[in-house]
Amino acid sequence: MGTSLRLRVLSAKDVVIEEIRALIHNGTVASGERISTDELAERFGVSRTPVRDALQQLSVEGLVTITPRVGVFVREISPQEITDVYQIKTALEPMMAAWAAQRGTPEQRAAFHGTFDELERLARANDVQGYVRALEERREALLAMAGSDGLRDSFAVLDGRVRLLRFRNLSQPGRLTVSASQHRPIAEAIEAGDAEAAYTAMQKHMLDATARVRLLVVTAQPNGNPTPITYAKSSKRTEGD
Repeated sequence: MGTSLRLRVLSAKDVVIEEIRALIHNGTVASGERISTDELAERFGVSRTPVRDALQQLSVEGLVTITPRVGVFVREISPQEITDVYQIKTALEPMMAAWAAQRGTPEQRAAFHGTFDELERLARANDVQGYVRALEERREALLAMAGSDGLRDSFAVLDGRVRLLRFRNLSQPGRLTVSASQHRPIAEAIEAGDAEAAYTAMQKHMLDATARVRLLVVTAQPNGNPTPITYAKSSKRTEGD
C-alpha cells in the first residue's frame, strides 16, 4: 500500500513536470512570463504540492527562475548568452567525442553506436521529447567514455542554459532528420575508435546547430543590433539540435 501510494505521488509530479515543460518548450508560456502555481494546479487538477515540486525541478533544468517572494518566471536568454554558450559548446563537444573514441572500451563504443538506431526511429516518429531525452542519454555515455570530471562539470553548468533552445531548434520542420544524419558519422567514428574523425564530425554538427539556433532566436535590426524573435504561441509540435 505504501509503495503504491508513493508511486502515485511521484507519477503526479512527473506528469506535471512534463506538462509544464511542454508549455515552455512550445511557447505557450513565453520567455520572461510569470508562472502561477495556483493556475497550474487548477489547470492540471492537482494540488499545489506537485506543481511546486515540478517547478523546483524545472529550475534545476534551467527552464524557470524562482525568485523568493516575487514569483516563478520562464527563464530568458539573451542573444549574447546564446553566442557565448554555443561557442563554448562548439569547443567542448568535439573534444568530448574525441576522448570518447580514444578512451572508451570497445564494448562501450559498440554500445554507443547501437543506440543510433533508436535515435533514427525517434526522428522518423517526429518524437521531439523522446529525441531530446535520447540525445541527453547519449551525451552521458560520451562523458562516461571520455572520463573527464572537468568536462562533466562544464556541461552541468551549460545544460540548463541550452535545453530550451535545443528543444525549439529540434522542433523546426525537418530538423530531427538533419540532426540524426549528423549523429551517424559521430557514432561510426566513435565505434571505430577514430578520435580525429569523431572530433571533426562533432565539430561539424555543433557549427550547424549553433548557426540554426542563432537564426531561430535572433534577427538583425536595421541598426545592426540583434533582438529576440517573438515565438508564436502554439501547442503543435513539429520536427527539428
